[in-house]
Amino acid sequence: MIVLIDSLAIVCLILAWWVALGSYPRLPERIPVHFGFSGEADSWGGRWMIFLMPAVATLIVALDWFIFSQLKDSPKMPAAMELPLHLLMLELSALFAYITWRMSEIAFERAKGLGVCFLPVVLLGIMGTSAWMIVAGKSH
Repeated sequence: MIVLIDSLAIVCLILAWWVALGSYPRLPERIPVHFGFSGEADSWGGRWMIFLMPAVATLIVALDWFIFSQLKDSPKMPAAMELPLHLLMLELSALFAYITWRMSEIAFERAKGLGVCFLPVVLLGIMGTSAWMIVAGKSH
């Protein structure tokens, strides 16, 4: 299961870079770089910033894998925490890929924002996985 989750995280990274690299030449000079609670863009920056989200996602995945390799057989990390940790990495990779795609869609005026349900869905997913991880860690 963990191999599948990690593979999906890599697919999300590839998609994020694909969107950034594919859309960059056609992007306008200013693109959305920050979004408010409503999901609407409230700050704009240079088109090169389309690479920011995939770069951050790549850094997160690389650091997670490094940490996972260090803690793999450590008695300090309960085995029950491994699955939610990998799932959290996938959620973050998917989140950054989605934001990259929406940044390009908004820049091309094909979308208005991230969507009304974006924030509640993201918070529910990440908080749910984090709660699962905390419960798994305490039950050890």
